This record gives sequence, C-alpha cells and structure tokens, in this order.
Amino acid sequence: MLLQILQKQLDESTTCPLCQAAMYWIEAEQYDQDVQFHECSHCAHRVFQSDKFTCHCDSCASKRKKLLQETRLQEQRKLKKKEIVELELRQLSFLHKLFLLSILDNQIQEYSAHDEFIHWEKIKYQPITPNYYFQSTLLKQLLKDQILIAKDFAEEAHEYYVNVRLEGYTEPSLFSITQQLRHWFYENLKLGIPFKDADEVKNTLYLILYQEIVQFMQYYCKSWGVQIAGNQSFQTFCYRLMDTLAVGQIYYLIQTALEYLHEQKALKPRNENFINTNLLKKTVQQYRERSLAEKWETSTLPRLPTMPLSKMSEILFFKFLGYDERIFFQPGWRSWKKIEPRLNFYSVKRCMYCGSNDLAVDYDAEEYVSLFCRRCKHQDHYFTR
Repeated sequence: MLLQILQKQLDESTTCPLCQAAMYWIEAEQYDQDVQFHECSHCAHRVFQSDKFTCHCDSCASKRKKLLQETRLQEQRKLKKKEIVELELRQLSFLHKLFLLSILDNQIQEYSAHDEFIHWEKIKYQPITPNYYFQSTLLKQLLKDQILIAKDFAEEAHEYYVNVRLEGYTEPSLFSITQQLRHWFYENLKLGIPFKDADEVKNTLYLILYQEIVQFMQYYCKSWGVQIAGNQSFQTFCYRLMDTLAVGQIYYLIQTALEYLHEQKALKPRNENFINTNLLKKTVQQYRERSLAEKWETSTLPRLPTMPLSKMSEILFFKFLGYDERIFFQPGWRSWKKIEPRLNFYSVKRCMYCGSNDLAVDYDAEEYVSLFCRRCKHQDHYFTR
C-alpha cells in the first residue's frame, strides 16, 4: 500500500495490541484521500481509523495465511467426504456417450502414445461439437454427474479422468472405454446398442441438428463482428420448423433474415439479453408465415463448405445413422421415418426362446437380421421393416 506520509509523531499513550510497544500517530494521503492510523514503533503493526484499509505487518499476514490454509483444508475434507459415484459406461445417456466418443476418438489410438487423462486445454478449441456453448454445457454436465473427475494436483488446468466402470471393472483404460464406444457407434449395432430406446436417439438427432443451425448463424455473423446464440425460445421455434422443413431450408430463412437485419443495421455487436436472437426469431417467423400465406417455395441452402463439421455431427449422422448430406436436405420426420424401425427393433429385441437380451448378430442385411442367443444358443430371424 503506497502512502505519502504527511505527519508522524510518537503517541506514548497508545500501545500496540500485539507487542504492547508505543505507537506512532500518522497522518498520510493515498490518491488525494486522507488516511489516519497508528503504527507500532516495534513490529510495524497498523491500526486504521477506517475499515477500508488492512494491516500488512508480518503478524497479520501470517494470520491471514493460516486462516486461508485452514479454509482450504476444510474444503478438501468436504470433497473427500462427498461420495463419488462410479457409473457403468452403458448407464450413460446416449448424448453423453456420443460426446465422450467425440472427445476421445481422435486422441486415443492403438498405435499412438497417450496417457489416461483428457487434457481439455489442448483440445477444447477443436470442432468437437457444433458450437462452443453447447460443448461447454455438455462438459459441465459430465463434471456434475461425476463422469469426468478433475485430476488431483494437476500440473496444467483442466485435466480429467473418466470415472466409469466397464463390464463391472473399475478404472478401465481410456483405450478400453474408447473401443467400447466405437463398437456401439461404428459397428452398425452388431456389437451392442448405446441407447435405451429409439426416442432417446430421436431427441439427440433433433438437438444436434438444432446446434448445427446455431453454428450456421454464428458462423454467418462472425464476419460482421456480431454475437448471436440460441436460447430456449429459439430452440422450440426451430424444432417446429424442423417438423416441416429441411435444415437446409432453415439455413436459407436464417441467411435471408440475417442479411435483411444487417442491411437495416438492427443487429447489435453484443447479444445482451438475446436481443439479436429474438430479432432473428421474429424476422424468420414473419418470413415463414408470409411464405405459407402466399405459397412460396422455400429454397434450400447447402451446408457451407467452409463451416467446420463437428466430430459429434460426423459420428451421429454419417457413422451411426448411416446418412450422408441428405440429412440436411429433408425434413426431420422424413429422416426419422427411415431410421426409426431399425432402432426400435434393436432396443426391444429379446430371445424368443429364453427372453435374454444377450444376443449376437449372425447376419445383418438392410431389412433382415439373424440373431444368436449366447445364453441358450437359440437362433432367431427377423424382418426389421
């Protein structure tokens, strides 16, 4: 604390509360503000007239350091007492499994060196999810559910280990976790399923398509230096649009609305209180209502080739669901109509002889599946459409 001393005189009538030595009465200034206090002639302890100032003598600094250490110890004890729940990998939601594989797939390879931790600072700016806010939200969910646990005494910030069991075993390696997730998402359901029912996949499909829409409008506004994001109201509106329009058609409506708002200089640099989001929603809504009333045909805009495709979208659309760019060119209900029968079949399949769901796929064609029960060795044949 920098003070300009104006007057200093010994006050023998006042003693230091720490060492009982006589104290000086000091009048000083700090940035044109008057400061008055007593200072010990022996240990330099200071007693200020105002609560705005704090003593920084050796004794007071030592007390604060000790109090800080005690507070940290109490927090550590609370954390140790808090029970850490270890879930089975298959108990994770479909969305969380997909996010976890999107993080690990490029990092964990059989013939490349890696340790057992996720180094978040090194990968967080990679296109893991369609947009950064969605990625941040998913990461917070995994931390809250104790699926990811921060490494103790991490040398770098944000190092996590995956807190799950695999086939009953605790602390499986990252490679084992990644391989199991690859089996679920990349093997056309032949080596198990990562979802509880078809609706769980449908909800995730619509969510990722919506996040693709948010990524599009953020990417489009970036060159203008304009911030924009989604919110609950805008998400509900987009879900209604996806029931009748393809994502590419929604791209076109958003592009047209953003160009109009930019020409009118209605967009603000900062999206405070979602002002830009609400303006965009209102404008797109007016375009849509007018197009229905006047029976316009809504054009389809292809996905921008310069816009990064997230790992999450790549895995879900192209590898797990077996789609291609057509996922962006047809309404959600039409895409889902093709996907649903097969997912429904795999989510409820049981052995017709003993009821077990421990089944292996012997043969799998587009509309025909042959299953073999590992428990009773019975073989069943099904048409999936």
